[in-house]
Amino acid sequence: MPNAAIALDIARKCSSYSDLMGGTLAEYEFIQWLLNQVDNPMLSYELQPVSVLVWRDRFSRIVHGNNEYRALGMPLTLGGSGRGKLTMDLNDVEGKVLLTDFPEDMDDAKYVYIKAMEKGALAVIFRDKYPGVARRIVVTATPDYSWDRAPPPTMPALVVSREVGDELSKHVGEDVEYISDSETRLGTGYNLIMSLEGNREEVVVLAVHHDHWLTGFADDCLGVGLGAQLLLNALRRRGDLKRGLSFISFTAEEAGNPGFASLYWAYGSTRYVEYLSRRGLLNNVYAVLNLDVIGRQFVIHTSEDLSMQLSQLVSAQWELPKPYFDSLNFEMNGIPSMTVSSLDHYWDVYHTDKDIEEKANAEDIESSLKVSQQLLDYLLVNDLTPSPYISVLNRDVISVGLGIELREDWETYRLVKYLLSKYIVEYRRDGSVKTVYTNSILSYVRRFININDINQVPLKVEEMGTGRVIMDTSTIRNLRQLSEYITQVIESLTEEMSINLVT
Repeated sequence: MPNAAIALDIARKCSSYSDLMGGTLAEYEFIQWLLNQVDNPMLSYELQPVSVLVWRDRFSRIVHGNNEYRALGMPLTLGGSGRGKLTMDLNDVEGKVLLTDFPEDMDDAKYVYIKAMEKGALAVIFRDKYPGVARRIVVTATPDYSWDRAPPPTMPALVVSREVGDELSKHVGEDVEYISDSETRLGTGYNLIMSLEGNREEVVVLAVHHDHWLTGFADDCLGVGLGAQLLLNALRRRGDLKRGLSFISFTAEEAGNPGFASLYWAYGSTRYVEYLSRRGLLNNVYAVLNLDVIGRQFVIHTSEDLSMQLSQLVSAQWELPKPYFDSLNFEMNGIPSMTVSSLDHYWDVYHTDKDIEEKANAEDIESSLKVSQQLLDYLLVNDLTPSPYISVLNRDVISVGLGIELREDWETYRLVKYLLSKYIVEYRRDGSVKTVYTNSILSYVRRFININDINQVPLKVEEMGTGRVIMDTSTIRNLRQLSEYITQVIESLTEEMSINLVT
């Protein structure tokens, strides 16, 4: 079994920088240190500059009477200070300060924030559900998930620990003072690219990110350490490799879009994929292995066709992709991608100053390194096949009357993946908003044709990233209208797919 000693040393150094954000001096210092640890004449190195938004919490506090309480500012809010009566009623926030719990999905905090802002709240204070921690969760000012420029979130928002929130809840109706002194500026972050056998046409990308909120040991300093160790391991067997390897530590994974876009994460990898696309090099990326939030029980997030081919290789739990990782940008371009992650087992310390080595599990770290090594070795030496995905999609294409037989080659695979495999955003009739991965947008839409309850149909469906509206049923009043509308949507998607496949 591989030993994680090198990975742990790198993770400790990375985690020693609190709030290591893209575009800061700390980022550049850490990158230079990391380069010294992985210096080898067989590797080529590149620093890719990325213009990023830098957000920093200078000072945040809540004051009630003579008591001052520690708080953390929530990125990417612009800060502010003031005084107002405390309320816990979202329907009674005008001119007041809202104290509220995080939603079950902490990333849904932005919807609470937006509602409070629309209703005229002075500020929002989020109470953490876990004791002894306060965390940084990004909020934006628009409810979608798009790369488009958006207005900044101007209302102050802060986070307090469970204990502080419980104490404040005893003083509803009384005045509290809030202070959120934050800084936003433009800076230059860096994607660090270390390549082995860079002259080979096909390349496997081993992806991590070095930027992090607060201590960030698992998210993603440990990923950086494990990735670096895997790169050094690959050096020892470079003569056996069929493909090149690019180890990339991305900047601005947590946030960084200068336009305050609502799809604020994975920004460094967004710029990298665009860079490859402009130069016609994107198809050279054979596959992506991403490591993000590692340290406890982990799963492998990937599409069904890849799990079918690789699940016999390693003993691990396999799940469908999630959009919260740098693999997002590669998946959206049809590149076979997978992410090894413990995210679902890390919520108690996720984005807090308690995300430290002691909260990780040594056996799980060793196990994740072993599994990642097995996956990477396979991708560097063996061949994947597009057949499992294409064979399923052929049936899907025939079912909508598209008379095209899809070829079982990688060019067709990537194009069809790009056209059909989507992350979508569902705006539901109960007011909730959810992101969903679908293997085929045709199958996703088609399942609503014969539905018996219109309340089970999303009010609106958008494509994540572009904000393109795929379905809008806000004017649909009965099941007959719904069936006709869904048929029209399928015809439109089919026509678009036909044009792209033929050309």
